[in-house]
Amino acid sequence: MNKKLFFISLFLIPSFIYAHTLILNLYDNEDNTILVEGVFSTGESATGAQIRLESLVTGKVLYKKRLPSESELTIEIPKEPYTVILNGGPRHQVEKEGIAPLEGFSKEFLEKKEVKKTKIKKESNLSISAKITIGGLLIAFLLILLTIFVSIRNTNRLISELKRS
Repeated sequence: MNKKLFFISLFLIPSFIYAHTLILNLYDNEDNTILVEGVFSTGESATGAQIRLESLVTGKVLYKKRLPSESELTIEIPKEPYTVILNGGPRHQVEKEGIAPLEGFSKEFLEKKEVKKTKIKKESNLSISAKITIGGLLIAFLLILLTIFVSIRNTNRLISELKRS
C-alpha cells in the first residue's frame, strides 16, 4: 500500500510545482473608462503590480500606475489604439489589446500609421542558463527520490533476510 501511495504522490507532485500565473481582466464601464483588474490564479491579489497603457501607433506609454490594495483601477480610454500591460514582476507579465472608446478610435491615429498587432506573452523569456539550472534541479530531485526508493527496498530485503536467519 505504501508503495502505491508513494508512486501516486510522485505523479501528483509536478502539479504543485507550477505556483501561479498572473491574470489581467479588462471591463468596459461604457462611459469611456475601463476597469483594469489584476489577480493571480491562486486568488491572491496583484497589489503593487504595474499597469501600463502603450500606444499601438507610436509605442509611447500613455498611462502608468501601480495597482492599489483593491487590485483594480478605473482608467480613461485613450483615443488611439493601445495595449494594456500588467507587470507583476519577473516572469509575471500579461498583455491584452485595449477596449475601444464608445465613439471608436480617432481616425487621425489610424491614418498615421498602420496599427501593429501585439501578441500576448504566453511564456517567459528564461535564459538558457536558467533553463539548465531548473533542469539540473529537477534531475537532482528525481535522483534523490530514486535513492530513497532503492534504500527502502534494500532495507526491507535486509530485514526479511534477518528474519529468516
